[in-house]
Amino acid sequence: MKVYTAEEMRRHEQMAVDKGISFAQLMENAGSAAADDLLKRFPQAGSALIVCGKGNNGGDGLVIARILQAAGWQADIVFVLGNELSPLAESNRQKLLNLHGIEFAELNACLKKPYDLIIDGIFGTGFTGSLPQAVAETCRSLNAMLGAKIALDIPTGLNCDTAEADADTFRADITYTFAAYKPAHLHDAGKAYCGETLCLDIGIE
Repeated sequence: MKVYTAEEMRRHEQMAVDKGISFAQLMENAGSAAADDLLKRFPQAGSALIVCGKGNNGGDGLVIARILQAAGWQADIVFVLGNELSPLAESNRQKLLNLHGIEFAELNACLKKPYDLIIDGIFGTGFTGSLPQAVAETCRSLNAMLGAKIALDIPTGLNCDTAEADADTFRADITYTFAAYKPAHLHDAGKAYCGETLCLDIGIE
């Protein structure tokens, strides 16, 4: 079992890139691996709410949205930190434009709808400290919704190294961690937020 801290994960990502894989391909691999497992668990097409931040965690969510859409799912996407995304995330948003079954929506409207899947792609392994108010309110609302709750790499609000958790940390039923487990996944305090944690191979040693 591989266990990497946030800093170790960044180092191994860079090592993979130095060997010839691109950051874009790593994002594609991460989103594809998570989506493939979701489609096995939920073979009947339904509706998914994908809540994204600005960075690469949100980019992973956008890859998942594209794959779910291709499998017949309705995917509603919300950006909770504004529409200026990281370059990699933006490139994946561009791939979604004008696809039938993809809707870029406002959170308040989505809170009134039922979803089969609620996917957290707001903050990843780099999160520390307390959640910004808007994100805390978002996570509080998501936690109150019905539907299977999915976290990408680490639930938003959980420190991946220390397992310290904000009061409004996203509470996942399933957490997909990429390349290696993070310390919080194995910590009793962290497990309470992660649910079932599955480590997915994305091409990083």
